[in-house]
Amino acid sequence: MLDPIVKTIDVPCSQEQAFTVFVNNINSWWPRDKNSVSAMQGEVAQEILLEPRLGGAVIEIGHDDTRHRWGTVTHYDPFGSIAIDWHINMPAEQASRVGVTFETLDENTTRVELTHSNWEVFGDSAADMRAGYDGGWVGVFEQAYRAACSTA
Repeated sequence: MLDPIVKTIDVPCSQEQAFTVFVNNINSWWPRDKNSVSAMQGEVAQEILLEPRLGGAVIEIGHDDTRHRWGTVTHYDPFGSIAIDWHINMPAEQASRVGVTFETLDENTTRVELTHSNWEVFGDSAADMRAGYDGGWVGVFEQAYRAACSTA
């Protein structure tokens, strides 16, 4: 069993704002040119959408208008946490899990922790998938999301 990836950052905004940026403004900060199905084809995704509700979809509108479902919201606690069955460019049966929690440290600082788990679903590719995501979350979460919170 592979350990989950855990990334923890402190962002310079309120808990409510940190959650809102992550969930409602994902298209403004997600690096669509590097981390998308379109990017795997050398293109830039048009849009990333996250439906903010239990059962909501995470969807990429591809460069060619194709809709790629990345996952399904499995837990939704506004301003506190969100969890997603995550399967970018894979069948839903091969979903790993991404959970994000938001904790107030003070009125202008929030600790945000991303945990990515369930690597076993990838079978023999599990270690490679985990290694790829471990590096990928640095650019997506630690850099792009943190920067979006800094300007929110």
